[in-house]
Parts: sequence; structure tokens; C-alpha cells
Amino acid sequence: MTQLARTGRAGTEGTRFREKPHSLWLWAIGLLGFLVPLAKAWVPSFWNDEITTISAARRSPEQLFELLKSVDAVHGAYYLLMHFWTSLFEFSELSMRLPSAIAVGLACAGTVVIGRKLGNEFVGLGAGLVLVFLPRMVWAGTEARQSALIALFAVALTLFLIRAWNSGHVIDWVLYSVCAAAGVYVFMFFALAIAAHVVAAVLLRRRVLAVLVSALAAAIAASPFLLFALGQKGQVAWIQDRSLLQNIQAIAVKQFFYGDDRPTGNLPPGWVLGAVVVLGLLQLGLAVLGLIHSAGHTEFRGLAVLAACAVAVPIGVLLLVSILVQPVYVPRYLTFTAPMFALLVGLGLDKVRSLGSRKLAAAAALVLLAGLPQQLTLKSLVNGPRDTERHVAALLDADGPGPAAVVYGRPEDRDPALAYPASFSRLTDLSLKASPEESGTLWGVNKEVTAAELEHRGRVYFIGSGTGPTPDPGAFQQAGCTQTRATATERLRFVVYDCS
Repeated sequence: MTQLARTGRAGTEGTRFREKPHSLWLWAIGLLGFLVPLAKAWVPSFWNDEITTISAARRSPEQLFELLKSVDAVHGAYYLLMHFWTSLFEFSELSMRLPSAIAVGLACAGTVVIGRKLGNEFVGLGAGLVLVFLPRMVWAGTEARQSALIALFAVALTLFLIRAWNSGHVIDWVLYSVCAAAGVYVFMFFALAIAAHVVAAVLLRRRVLAVLVSALAAAIAASPFLLFALGQKGQVAWIQDRSLLQNIQAIAVKQFFYGDDRPTGNLPPGWVLGAVVVLGLLQLGLAVLGLIHSAGHTEFRGLAVLAACAVAVPIGVLLLVSILVQPVYVPRYLTFTAPMFALLVGLGLDKVRSLGSRKLAAAAALVLLAGLPQQLTLKSLVNGPRDTERHVAALLDADGPGPAAVVYGRPEDRDPALAYPASFSRLTDLSLKASPEESGTLWGVNKEVTAAELEHRGRVYFIGSGTGPTPDPGAFQQAGCTQTRATATERLRFVVYDCS
């Protein structure tokens, strides 16, 4: 008899034991899950995806709705949440990333509960600790995007599913549907987590009709949003078109074991890449061992099937769509699969435990230690990029006070000004035709800058793409401007003119 079936007997001693978590360990892991991503979260500069969060969150709800009608509807619920959050806690790196760290801590605690309910005490604690140090989750907790929040939704949805499976009460299925629909509104691809539950229910033959009806109810509730968001499919046009092999490589490295490179062009040092390989081999090996372990222990079958489906279905679907239709696979889009992957690793550690305490201690130590070097680069503590938006703001600050002007090569080159407005407050934006709020865009609308606008402006800064063209010399030459300094990197171009 499976663990799911046994825990379905309301009132049994086993059910009472498993549904009373040892709160001290539970909240200790939750606290650790909060502190690990929070540590040095203020060190990395805001990067472009986070800056779109800033641009959206600074607007009133009415202005935000105007933006979402044309772009980023898939992130709208998160932007609204961050609008209210930043109205209280401002826009610093720490305050913007704090909600993500909180979500990771709660997700780690919830993962412990899932492991206890469907496995045992050790599986839950082991999975929770694995998730705390998993680079994918640490990354999610150190950026102002909704990846961590969606991972928390995935954990909550799984707990609602277990509760509904065990009780069969209508109210529990309603709660499951509400959580499922809410998760989709926060991020469209969360629908794949619901699909994974349907597949798991079929494989386990566990209240299949109830799961299907609940999933259908969630789909109906979320359908207006899904239809609207799918109309903005141009949003994913930036995703690199990779071959099947390249996608598999991205999954193998970045889905769980490294996180994402911020768009700086920096490759991690070799010793960090070595840690990624070690961590990947260890955890994938333990996950496979966990599946084998569950085959010989029926009490783990429900956990193994549910976790395997929650990992394989979303990754498999996005991989197929990326190869057959259009590129949509981005590792951080599937951050919500990380808690269930950690549970598979926890099952593997439970098997190692049966082989002796020394082997368990060695495996656990390697798993935890191999995940630490990645944190150093993800948080820019080593190999920090030198062409971030914060770096541009620092160049302006180093020039001292006094009025000046700025010209942006493209609207999106306003990223540094959106992220660090205090450094740009003294500058007149000569290239601005309409502000982001006025135009209902993320960066505003540009216009051509004429020589007359440049004449007698004094110091004028040009900020553009590092690989883009230099500013049109005609207008600057006609205005009598002299180039005094130029800095160009792979990402950014910073030029200073004297237009006295």
C-alpha cells in the first residue's frame, strides 16, 4: 500500500505523526533558506530584467495597466505586488530583492513538509537543505523577479494537492484550483506545474477525475489572462534559437546547478565551472538513486512519481516547444521545478543513509560544498562585471555636480537611469520624446537630437550599446562638440563630449 493511500486513512496514528512537523527544524531550514540568498544580495548591480521591474513598479496602477496592454502582461501581477512593496520600502537592491529571499525561505520550509508527508522525516529535512543551497534557488532569491515566488506557489500547490488527495473534501479541491489559477496569473508557465500534477495523478491512479476537474476549473479561471498574454508572444522573440543539444546542455548546467549569467558576457572562472560539474553529477546521481530507492519501497512511490513528473513534464514541454515551434526555454522560467528536484535528491540521500553514516556524511558534505562556489559569482563577489548599470552611475558621480545633458542611443539604454535615478537627476535627457509613463513603454520613446539642442550645453554624455553604432558625429560636430572621453565594453558605450 502506498504512502499516499496510508496517509489517506483519516485519524490513523501514522497520519497524525506525519502531519505534526517538528517546527524547530522546519523553521530553521526556512530561516536558512531566507538568509542564504539574502547574504550579500545588495552586492550585484541591478540588471536589465530587474530594471524592467523597477520601471513598472514605479507607476500608478492605472499607468501599469496601460503598460501591460502592450508589453509584459505575463509579469503584471508581480509588478503590481512590487508597486505596493516599493511604496513602503523604496527601490534599493536589498529592498527589491527581499521579497524573493522571503519566498525562497518559505519554499524551503514547505519542501520539508512535502518530504515528511510523502516520505519521512529525513527525506524532508534532506530535501530542504539541498534546496537552500541549490544555485537555481539562490539565484531566484537574489533577483527582483517572480521566479522565487512561483517556486513558492509550486510548493503550496503540491501541499494543497496532498491535502485534497487525503481528504477528498470539495473545499480542498477548491483551494487547489484557486492556488493553481493564482499561480498562472503570477506567471503563465506555471500552467505546466498543474499539467504535471494531472500526469502524476494518472500514473498513481489517485483521484484522477478530481484532479482533472480542479485543473480544468483553474484553466477556465486563468483563460482570460492566458489568451491576453499569448497575444504578446513577441515578448519571447529575444530567446536564443538553440539546437536540441544546446538546449539539453543549458538544462544540464543552468536549470539547477548554476543559475543564470547576468548579461555581462563574463564566463565564470574554471574552478566555479568545476564545482558546477561536481554538483550536477552528485545531485543527478542522487536523484536517480532516489528513483531506484522508491522502486523498492512502496511508501516512497507517491513522492517519487509526483516529484519526477513535476520536474520532467515542464522541462520536457518547453524543450519540445523550443525545438518544434519557437524558442521559449529559459532556465529561470522553470525555477518552480527546483523544490521537487530537491525532493528527488532527498530520496537519494535517504538511500545513502542506509549504506552507513560515513557515506551519508560524505555525500551530504559534497552536495552542500559543491554548491557554494557558484554563490560567489552569482553575487558578484568574484569575477564581478565592470560594465554594469551601477558602473555607469558611478562614472557620472565621479564627474561631480553641475548641470549636464545626456543622449541615449536606444530607449533601452536608459536602464542605468531607471535603476539609479539619483545619479542622473542633474542631467537633461535630450533624446527623450515621451517618458515611459507617458508612452506606456518600459523605457520611453526616443527622438533625434539636433545640433541646435547640443550647442552650448556644456558636458553631454552619450550612453548606448557597446556593440551598437557610435553617436551620429554630424550633430555633435555641427554643434562644435569635442569628445573628451570614451569607454566601450561588450555591453555599454559611455562617451563624454564638451559642447561648451
